[in-house]
Amino acid sequence: MSTLLAPPEQTGGLQRNLKKRHLLMMSLGGTIGTGLFIGIAEPLYRVGPVGTLFAYLFAGSIMLATMMCLGELSCAFPHSGSFQHYALKLLPHPLWSYTIGWLYWLSWVFSLAADLTAAGFIAHQAFPFLPVHILSLIVLATLTLINLTSARSFGECEYWLSAIKVFAIVLFIGAGGMMIYSLMQHTGWQPTLSGDTAWLPADRWQILICMTIVIYSFQGVELVGNAAGETASPQTILPKVILGIGLRIILFYGLAIGVLALVYPLHQAPNGESPFVWVFSHVGLPGADVLMTLVIFSAAVSAANSAIYASSRLLWSMAGDRFAPASFNKVGRNGVPVRAILITAALALVSMLSRYIPAQRFYLYLISSTGQVGCLAWITIGWCQYRFRQAVNRGQYPRSLLRYTSPLFPWTAWLVIIANTAIVIGTWFSESGELMLLIEISLMLLIIASWFVFRPDLKSEA
Repeated sequence: MSTLLAPPEQTGGLQRNLKKRHLLMMSLGGTIGTGLFIGIAEPLYRVGPVGTLFAYLFAGSIMLATMMCLGELSCAFPHSGSFQHYALKLLPHPLWSYTIGWLYWLSWVFSLAADLTAAGFIAHQAFPFLPVHILSLIVLATLTLINLTSARSFGECEYWLSAIKVFAIVLFIGAGGMMIYSLMQHTGWQPTLSGDTAWLPADRWQILICMTIVIYSFQGVELVGNAAGETASPQTILPKVILGIGLRIILFYGLAIGVLALVYPLHQAPNGESPFVWVFSHVGLPGADVLMTLVIFSAAVSAANSAIYASSRLLWSMAGDRFAPASFNKVGRNGVPVRAILITAALALVSMLSRYIPAQRFYLYLISSTGQVGCLAWITIGWCQYRFRQAVNRGQYPRSLLRYTSPLFPWTAWLVIIANTAIVIGTWFSESGELMLLIEISLMLLIIASWFVFRPDLKSEA
């Protein structure tokens, strides 16, 4: 491990043209997506309103701890490869960086397919004469063109899509408050929380099993680490972004799920309709359910847009670290990794399988699969931050690199590592856990085997 006197400023041809408002809105929009709007129906059904609220607040605390760890690393070493690049710098063997890099890239491809499926499924309600897979293809083509234009085009698109999601959450909380106030006027009204004899499910393990879907709602916020490499003065902006995340969790997740916990019917099986749409349709606001459906569509498109950006930058970084073909490290005249974007979009055509598999089932399977790899990514972030701070304390890195300091070291990093490990293990006991475990182990072994077959000729440092 080498001692660096200053954070590396090389961008490998990528341009630092993302602005402060792009990064701030991306950090906010990254925590609000289809996992909240659509995926929340599953935990509400499985573990009830109290269990769901507990699961989301616990996942939010893990996310906040992860962002603190990532913020410390990104301020010290701003790089578009984010934690994959940090793993190569800080972890004992490059094999872990190689494995998590490819796993995470594939998870973004599947996440992209999930979000495209969700967008196609929602658009199909407005255009029933067009099949889901065709609508997904139209969204994919549009977003690919935006990402090929420039990083700033991606940032502008994500800024406005995130703004729509934020507005929708605020509107939902307000409408839910009106609904609760109206129901309170009826003496016979019982909140959903009081409608069952038990506050939590009899099988407490169900909460842990549902955590993968819940964690998926927050995954994507680590995109800020990738964007830091294409942002001017990330050391100034990132601390401000991280400080605001805790408040956002309380406002946007705590209050929104609190509304659902009071009014949403208990034990209502997921049927493809978002619980948010259900609330709006019962508030009595004309066209509110249609508006919310459009908002959920924008959330799916926003998540797909972020997936293209994150996966292409990750592939660009791995090519620079000689973990992927060198051609993916090439950047076009507009400062974007063209080939990395195109190969990601091509593989995301797996979303066309919604032609043969029901879109709702296909979506849930995809987000459960990507949630597992997301937990591994967060474990890596916590591990890297722990190793980095140890190296600073030993004098291997100068303290001047600590532009932002993650609090409560080493407990914050340990929370990230232990909690995510427990969630991964807990998911194996779910209904489809054995199949997921088999797929994950097989994929991991395949990636590790490819390391020994190709044996990348690496230097000892990134």
